[in-house]
Amino acid sequence: MAERWLLQGATVVTGAPEHEDLPCGDLLIEDGLIVAMGRGLSAEGCQVLPLTGKLVMPGLIDTHRHTWQTPLRGLGADWTVMDYLAAVRVKLSPVFRPEDLHAGTLAGALEALDAGITTLVDYSHCISSPEHADAALQGLQDSGIQALFAYGFAPGPEPSPAFPSPEHRFADARRLRAGPLSSDSGRVRLGIALTEMQVPWEQSRAEVHTARALGVPISLHCSAWPVTGPSEVEQLAREGLLGPDLLFVHCTFSGDEDLARIANSGGSISATPESELQMGMGFPIVGRALRAGVRTTLGCDVVASNGGELFTAMRLALQSERGRANALAGLPRRLDLKARQLLRMVTQDAADAIGLGAITGSLRPGKQADLVVLSADSLNLSPLGAPRDAIVMQAHAGNVESVMVRGKLVKHRGVLLGTEVSAVRRQVLRARDAVLERVGGMSALLAEHARLEEHWDLGAGRAPGATVSR
Repeated sequence: MAERWLLQGATVVTGAPEHEDLPCGDLLIEDGLIVAMGRGLSAEGCQVLPLTGKLVMPGLIDTHRHTWQTPLRGLGADWTVMDYLAAVRVKLSPVFRPEDLHAGTLAGALEALDAGITTLVDYSHCISSPEHADAALQGLQDSGIQALFAYGFAPGPEPSPAFPSPEHRFADARRLRAGPLSSDSGRVRLGIALTEMQVPWEQSRAEVHTARALGVPISLHCSAWPVTGPSEVEQLAREGLLGPDLLFVHCTFSGDEDLARIANSGGSISATPESELQMGMGFPIVGRALRAGVRTTLGCDVVASNGGELFTAMRLALQSERGRANALAGLPRRLDLKARQLLRMVTQDAADAIGLGAITGSLRPGKQADLVVLSADSLNLSPLGAPRDAIVMQAHAGNVESVMVRGKLVKHRGVLLGTEVSAVRRQVLRARDAVLERVGGMSALLAEHARLEEHWDLGAGRAPGATVSR
């Protein structure tokens, strides 16, 4: 008999049109799918979850996270983007071993689930061998999260013996597509994360063609600082390579023409407000992107420096945009960007951006039961006035009581299920200590600033004579 759940008596925020919200509703779930919604649904043959005083909402979707970096948590609280590139991309990433990637990815995915994130785009760009790829993938699979494993084509600062050329990385991605990630209906699916497009154009073009031959979504860092040549969007447009399968990350320095190109091609943007505001990547693009008609989503990005939950990301994106608009208007007569627009960015719009909009992103019959139960009876959410607005403006990760992924409870009454969290903590702590020891400790992390221009076109983002505070 299929597993059946009846969630009873909750305030249900569907994520679909607002008139479909239920102030006191039930959800019937069978074999991972929502089969009915309403009031007074029959509980015969069901496991019943009474939720009076609670709020049920779609699972959150994080469209950009470097999950492998979880062992580095807190190290980058005061890093600029150049500090981050020097410490993580140049110094630390080459010394990560497969077991470190597994620990970081598993712990980071569990952190996401704990905070109500049911689907994650894992931008995994620390793959130095097939064993690294397998370990990172296993971390996602072990966690219970739904994920797009965005296999990173970016090489490290030194050649990898396992991948002496880009074609060797392409072949490894094809291996995964033919094997454990052959299905487009699995809980973990394959995606591709492109190398920053300051490599020879022939390589970038080959990466895009490889991803499209695999039939998987593509993500890429884009216009996070002003470069000296054509933007990533412009280069892709020249070759006719734009499309709805592209998820551009950051775009803080994208011009109006590039935003129009993304909108017209059906592409999407993932803004990561916490890292962008801290690291000097410019103000989040959210307002400009929405006005240009671009589907816009949010990501947590770099957990080495900032938090790993989307409630904070929603508020930062909203209030940084409002603050910027208000500074121009003086005393504003209205706020154009509405709170509930941010909720859509981390639910249905995010699902659409990664090709999963038909199965997740909102709560309605026929869709997967990817959902979160919030403690709407807690002090910070009481009284619950406008539920959609309250989720954005007042809720936090501590309100996440229960989480379902494909109808399976992965967190219940505040406790992650099916995993020994203390063992995962020990595993990720060992990984942190091991990678720091291999590079000579914290004091060595920012010693590679001079090498940045070997790997990235810093363009107008370069700060002549800048010094690094240690």
